Amino acid sequence: MKRIYKKLFQSVKNRILLIFFGCVVLPSLLFIGIFIHSYSSYILESTISEKQNVLQEINKSINQYFTGYKDTSMNIYYNSSIISYLNSEDYETKSDYIGTFLSGIVNSEKYIAAAVMEVGENVYQAGYNYLELDSWLERWRPEILERKGRVVWIPTEQFQCSYGQKPYQFVMARAVNSPDKSIGVLLFFVSSDLFKDCFDNPAFQKKDTAFYLITDDCHIVTSNQEGAAATVEDTPLFRQVLETVKGNFVYQDRNSGEKSIVVCEKSSVSGWTLVTVTKEKEAYSKLHTIWKMAGVIGCLYAGFMLLAYYILSVYVFRPVSRLGKGMKEVSAGEFRHIEEEKDGKGADEISHVTRRYNEMVDQIENLMAEIRLEEEAKNAERIKVLSMQISPHFVYNTLNTIKWMAAANRQDNISRMIESLIKMMVSVTYYTNDEITLKEELELLDCYIYIQKMRFMNFEVKYEIADELLEYKVNKLVLQPFVENSILYAFKEKEDMGIITIRADKKDDCLEIEVQDNGSGFDLQRIEQSHNENKRRDHVGIKNVSERIRLNYGEKYGIRIESSADSGTIISIRLPLIKD
Repeated sequence: MKRIYKKLFQSVKNRILLIFFGCVVLPSLLFIGIFIHSYSSYILESTISEKQNVLQEINKSINQYFTGYKDTSMNIYYNSSIISYLNSEDYETKSDYIGTFLSGIVNSEKYIAAAVMEVGENVYQAGYNYLELDSWLERWRPEILERKGRVVWIPTEQFQCSYGQKPYQFVMARAVNSPDKSIGVLLFFVSSDLFKDCFDNPAFQKKDTAFYLITDDCHIVTSNQEGAAATVEDTPLFRQVLETVKGNFVYQDRNSGEKSIVVCEKSSVSGWTLVTVTKEKEAYSKLHTIWKMAGVIGCLYAGFMLLAYYILSVYVFRPVSRLGKGMKEVSAGEFRHIEEEKDGKGADEISHVTRRYNEMVDQIENLMAEIRLEEEAKNAERIKVLSMQISPHFVYNTLNTIKWMAAANRQDNISRMIESLIKMMVSVTYYTNDEITLKEELELLDCYIYIQKMRFMNFEVKYEIADELLEYKVNKLVLQPFVENSILYAFKEKEDMGIITIRADKKDDCLEIEVQDNGSGFDLQRIEQSHNENKRRDHVGIKNVSERIRLNYGEKYGIRIESSADSGTIISIRLPLIKD
């Protein structure tokens, strides 16, 4: 997570783009999303509300017709002639009044296409002449009689009539009762045109809305869908409608996955259920337009971000990246100019900074060149001075020794002393290379020790150095000052023999040379104070060696002194491992 965060926010251009996306694009898309969600909820609620209002009006209209037909059917009990005939229990003789009564109903009611009354063995009929009426009655008579006078609404069927007529009609039926039993049935065959007039509403003229009037056994009484009336559709949709009875829900087809908004209401008169099914994609057609607009806006935003990215890359990101790369190179010690924009692109603040940066690089490079030359000259002079500082000091002591011995003893070994002195002076004076092998350094040290032995007889020098280390390079005369200090100062008041041990070893990729004596030792603070105050020149060689090592090899290398009164002294010299 931290790596992703750094990758995203480490770059300035990523930050600018993320800020723009977070402050402009994201709020806009969020607003569009909230608006679309709110609008879709509004569409759903308004669609449901509209369909519920329409269903209520249609249900009210149909119930008025159905209630009127129920009341009309009850008129047989208010006609004295018909009631006398029904109470007489003499049904072999036909009644003229019943036929007249039925004809009056058919003629007075617009949608009643036929009226049939069966009493005993007599069948009275007005209106359409149905060819298969007997078989139809056989099918429905038990259910009608079972209701004992209560109305039975029989769903729409296509009937066969005289003259080739095939009307779609539904039936209102009820049993005809005498005082003590049911003696027949009364049927009103109602034309399905009644529903067409009831459904003469703009809401049902839309292609996106399907209307159904269904019974409890999923028989479709009427519908605005062609070929759906007078059929039985036992589908999951209609089963869910019958479970809901009244209300609404969103139905999703299991096969196609298409969603529909379903509103239903059950008739309190017929018991049939009115259903409207509205395709969701049609209801949300305006929302789809908004989605398209949102897509266009999103594409415009994407195009704008790409254009902004290109412009910022050319005029901001690329110049800033070049500046950053240039500064990184400067920190690594590479001083290069940053290429400036051409063709009039270099008039902005970044180009101004780029020019100033190039000028700064030139100035830094010039200053560093001057400092480098100055430091090289200083170091060369300092090394020369340091080297020369050792020689006069040594020559003075040596000549004193020769003078003393020549005057006192006139011994033959004076010749050897002079030879040793010449060898050392030649090494210091004529060989300007400051680095020699450890083997050569030890040879020069032997010359110096031989000279000093002519004056001081109270010391011995031991070497504990492996042959493989003799080929490593060291500073010339790096050991002589420390041996000199041991001879002149460490053994000055020593009664027994002084021993100087010189060791060499490789440690941590460095060459460490150790000069140890068993002399009287000294106080380190006093020595440092004398160096700082520059009041004594006794230990000038130590300081010279330390300075030479630092100038030649750096701060990592140098000398370390361990000494205390009456405990001897250990000088550790740390040098790099250098071979030819």
